[in-house]
Amino acid sequence: MAVECGQSTTVPSRWWRRAWRSTTVKLGLGVLVAATIGASVAAALTQPSGAPNIPLLSIPIPRFDLPSVNLGQPGLSSTEMDGASAVVLNFWGSWCPPCRTEMPALQAAHRELGGKVIFVGIDEEDNRAAAISFIRRVGVTYPSGFDGNGAVAAAFNIDGTPTTYFISRGKELDFHEGALTKGALLSYVHQIFGSS
Repeated sequence: MAVECGQSTTVPSRWWRRAWRSTTVKLGLGVLVAATIGASVAAALTQPSGAPNIPLLSIPIPRFDLPSVNLGQPGLSSTEMDGASAVVLNFWGSWCPPCRTEMPALQAAHRELGGKVIFVGIDEEDNRAAAISFIRRVGVTYPSGFDGNGAVAAAFNIDGTPTTYFISRGKELDFHEGALTKGALLSYVHQIFGSS
């Protein structure tokens, strides 16, 4: 059917309005998504370096007192962590292959951070002689408590070893299950404690 000049038809105008509305909605959603992503990136880039950008747990840690892995050295107590603002607590065992991979990274981070962050270990369900041999071989200089029967590990409710806790003033702020590289550990420390 031919349409004369000046004559209107409803079918093409409805189609055009629908297409225009659909395009407008898609463009609006695209702009909204882009603005949200842009705002998130800007917030992450402008955040003060000392503030964490991850949610923190703030859960009181279980109370414990452990002898040192190394006989004759001072033991390890949760009360020592009550006044410390930045503690990295690592559960490990000489029998644990990922722990053997991770321990040099922990020692390197401890050496790099100096006194800014306190590093402590808890040797879980291990043979003391094997544990002593292991930390001597790796050259670990931070203290480790000996949790021979795994009671402290059970109190922390860990699912596996290694597990690392980030503690401030006696409260668990975050944790990581599995082996950490030095870079990942330093990233956690920077985000949680603001130390670099």
